[in-house]
This record gives sequence, structure tokens and C-alpha cells, in this order.
Amino acid sequence: MVWRDVGFTSRPPENERAILDAALSLAVTAGYEGTTMSEVARVSGLPNGSIYWHFENKEKLFAELIEFCFETWKKDHAGPTNRDLLRRSIAGSAGASADPENRPEAFWILALMFALDRRLEDNLARKKYLEVRKEMFEHMVRRVEPQIPAEVLADDPEFGRKMVVLGRALTDGFYIAASAGDDIDFAEFADLSATAVEALISRRAEQLSKDENS
Repeated sequence: MVWRDVGFTSRPPENERAILDAALSLAVTAGYEGTTMSEVARVSGLPNGSIYWHFENKEKLFAELIEFCFETWKKDHAGPTNRDLLRRSIAGSAGASADPENRPEAFWILALMFALDRRLEDNLARKKYLEVRKEMFEHMVRRVEPQIPAEVLADDPEFGRKMVVLGRALTDGFYIAASAGDDIDFAEFADLSATAVEALISRRAEQLSKDENS
């Protein structure tokens, strides 16, 4: 998150942070529709005028909130191995998203709803989420590809991206499961998912080795 420069007429960063914290707290319990600018003012302890001084409307507030949560997400998804990354995505993120107290994670269920709700097609916050979602994908590709055998990537340069697509599909599914209140041991399924992905990579490498030696 890059805060605006502070000057005589600038927006104080501590107030902006208080507004974002208040919006995040409300969003994970009330959702997008249920979060109002007046409630954000009340929870943040700032006057209504200050809220609109920082953010022209709710769409812009939520768009910046998505950026704010994205910075936390990038720090959290920096595990050294693909297994760590998938465990963090499924057990740490999707699993934890069911807990409103874990606000940065719980917020991503709401953000995912932006992508699914076609009624919000022109909504600025939805557009921002879709942009951030693309950045998330590329971030994961950069983390995953170095751990895939070079011969596999040489044979299929898109293989790393395919593994990220698979991992994202798994994670999105577990987000929905958490939101629906399914009784799931997310840590167990994170390990099962990681094992399956590792098996796919190993099998591809073994097949290429057999083909080369045949």
C-alpha cells in the first residue's frame, strides 16, 4: 500500500488507515451492500466529511481496501516451497477466511463475490479486484516456476501457469466451502492438494525422462 504524501493540504495517512481498518471490519460482517460510508465514519471515529475527503465514494474506498489487503496477501504468500504456498492458500487463507476476526483473509470471500456478481460489472471495486486477481496469479507463477524441473518447463513452458490455475481452482473452491460453513479440516486438505500437485509435476518429469531414454 502506498500512502499519499503528507503536506499541509494532504490526507493524513493515520486517518486513511483508520478508515480502511473500519471498512475492513464492517465488510467482513456486513458485506459490500451492508457497509455504508456513515457506518465507516462511526467505526473509525472520524466525521462523515473526513471519510468523503479521503474517498469520494464507497466504490473507491473498497478499491483501495482491495489494494490494502493485497499487500498483506503478498507478504503472507512468500513460502519457500510450492507445498508451503498451497498450504498457505488453502489452510491459511481459505480456511481462515471463515473467521471474521481474521479480517484480511475473510475479506477475500467478499472480493471473490465481486468476480461472480455480474450486476457489479461496472463497479470500480470489482474492476480493481479483477486487476489484483491477475497480479496474484502472476505473483504465484513467479513463486512456483523456479521449483518445477527445468526439463518440464522446457517441454511445456506453460506448465507452471497450469499448476497455478489448478492451485487457484482448489483454493477458490475451499474459499466457497469455508463461506458455506462446510465442516472441513483445511490443513489436511491443503496437504492432500499439495501432494496431488507434486505428484503431477513428478509424473511429468518421469515421463519426459522415459521418453528421452527410450
